[in-house]
Amino acid sequence: MQPIHPLRRLVCWLTALFLVVVGAKLWLIQGYAPQVPYYDQWVEANHFFKPWLDGHLTWGDWIASHNGHRIFFTRLLDLAGVSLNGEWDPGLQLTINALLHASFICGLVYCLWVFSGRQDQSLLCLLLVPFFALPVAAENTLWGFQSQFYFLIGFAIVTMAGLGFHPPGSPGWLLGLVAAVLSLLTMGSGFMVSLAVAGLQFLRMLRQRRLSRDPVITAGAGLAVCAVGVVLGARAGVPSPHSPGTVLATLAWTLAWPFENKPTLLLFTCLPLALTLLQYCRGGFQNARAPEFLLTLGLWGFLQSAALAYARTDQVNCSRYADLFSILSIASLASLFLLGGGGIFQPLSPGRLTALAVAWTVILLWGVWNISPRHWRNLDDADNYPLWSAQTRLIQTENIRAYVANGNPGPLLHYPDASAITNALSDPQLSRILPADCRPPFTLEKDAGSDDAFVPGGCPPGRPPREFARAWGSYSTNGAAGTGRFVSQPLTATLPKLDLQVCCAPAAENIRIELVELSSGRRLPVCPQVTGRWQVVTVDTPKSPFRLEINDRSPTAWVAVGDLKDLGRFSFYARCLIAQATLILLAGLLLFVALAGHAALRRVAVLNRYAGIRWAAFLVTMAALVWVWSARNANANLPADLYANCAKNFSPAGHREEARRFLREALWLRPDDATLLQQLRALSEPSPR
Repeated sequence: MQPIHPLRRLVCWLTALFLVVVGAKLWLIQGYAPQVPYYDQWVEANHFFKPWLDGHLTWGDWIASHNGHRIFFTRLLDLAGVSLNGEWDPGLQLTINALLHASFICGLVYCLWVFSGRQDQSLLCLLLVPFFALPVAAENTLWGFQSQFYFLIGFAIVTMAGLGFHPPGSPGWLLGLVAAVLSLLTMGSGFMVSLAVAGLQFLRMLRQRRLSRDPVITAGAGLAVCAVGVVLGARAGVPSPHSPGTVLATLAWTLAWPFENKPTLLLFTCLPLALTLLQYCRGGFQNARAPEFLLTLGLWGFLQSAALAYARTDQVNCSRYADLFSILSIASLASLFLLGGGGIFQPLSPGRLTALAVAWTVILLWGVWNISPRHWRNLDDADNYPLWSAQTRLIQTENIRAYVANGNPGPLLHYPDASAITNALSDPQLSRILPADCRPPFTLEKDAGSDDAFVPGGCPPGRPPREFARAWGSYSTNGAAGTGRFVSQPLTATLPKLDLQVCCAPAAENIRIELVELSSGRRLPVCPQVTGRWQVVTVDTPKSPFRLEINDRSPTAWVAVGDLKDLGRFSFYARCLIAQATLILLAGLLLFVALAGHAALRRVAVLNRYAGIRWAAFLVTMAALVWVWSARNANANLPADLYANCAKNFSPAGHREEARRFLREALWLRPDDATLLQQLRALSEPSPR
């Protein structure tokens, strides 16, 4: 078998890594993503999108502080998405974030590969994939407002590789300096990477025992950027720290990640990195670039943990910070294998060294696996963030739909951001770009070409329209399926796609649903994929004003249409990509298996001193991914299950009307469920006194 060029082999492994990370994130998004903005996103709407729509967006709005952060690039990405897509779509934001994060992780692996002497790309990919493919940072994956974490990681990688390892004034050094400055506009701790690079320069001078021109210039540049970051942070209003003892205890907790609530295990997680520092200071590495990059990466991870312990002591257990906590563990993990080439392990035989490395790796990956949500079937598991988040945001979505339909803000008032939500929903300018569930549908009214067969609410009792939706159908009140024609009054849509709620009876061959352009007479068919239940059919928007026409020529069947809303083009593409999440994840896993098999056939692993480690990493990684994701509730009925579970939680609390509303939503998705119907009937009976 012909060997593959190292760079091509790296590209193949990076492709597998990218597919697995993106597929895993999209799979999580597919089941648990919100349909409406969440928490701080409403602030973004009122204080950023609103000035943009009104035409007076200023530079101050771009770099304004948000909870101590200046999130310029998050705002830039979000505004670009709204501008190009024509609507604000959380699903599109999450899809872009998934691609962005996976790209930056591949960049980190590339840097590790370059600095380690362009070898062991398979080991790097296999060891890093659990940190990002498992849902340990589910908040960032499911919250579209979190791209600042990914920009922070991306700019930090460029800063460390450019500013830290190129001579001053060179193109690479200047690129790193620019990335260091741009890091200040990601998060409040963006300046920490410049401090880490400066720390590397001092470490070099300490090792060389002399002052050198290049390290002094680079350290000065890093400290200057750091000073600017401190000033920006002070003006942004960084939260006041807690007591020193509390901060130190929190720091120990973060350094022990992924072993939550076991701060003493920081000695375990940081041990390889500490040994690398010791060996580096002793001059034990022939190639100093590899330990220097890992020490810089580890120092940056330590500084991020310190910043969070200082300013977010009461929030460090939030999963969104796991993407930063993992940096130190990754640097320590990579250091473990770097040490195999140094003198620190020379008294140990290769077999003992391999066993030690494998044991340490397995324990660390077990910790990552252990903090991943695994109890996917228990919908009431508050410790499973994706499930908790899905139900919480589902309730918020329904309350927003109720407000849009009847203007009653009551259900929204208990939210901490209630005023931001109601202000955005009631603003005429903002309502044009809000997600579909946050804006009213098109008004469907009969035109002169219609007949009496189609009536409001013309659906069978067991197939009611969705809550707050107005339906026109050919099922009459006397229980008969009528024949006739429905022609709507002219409609105009601004976005390139349309979502139409449709429900057809079986044997609906003689029913035709079309969108008819008024200017050209062109007809665009609407073709439901299933019968007997409501579904959303997505079609292209006519290029000019149009009518909705329905011709029902079947005396034994009926048809009904509900809400009609337009949809952005990129929102449609994001939907299609999310729908293929399983295939993307499986493609990445199969590529991993194929690459591992190819290496085995070439017997590269047999000749490599890390053969046992590589195969142990492969098996442990695959087992962790399969174990966590195979338990995920991946059935198509999950949305209906979530609605039914919300109703179950509302009912004992005395909120019978809310419980009935959520049961009706569940039945809209699953109309033949006898259990749901029985529960709804029980809630409709007068409550006992």
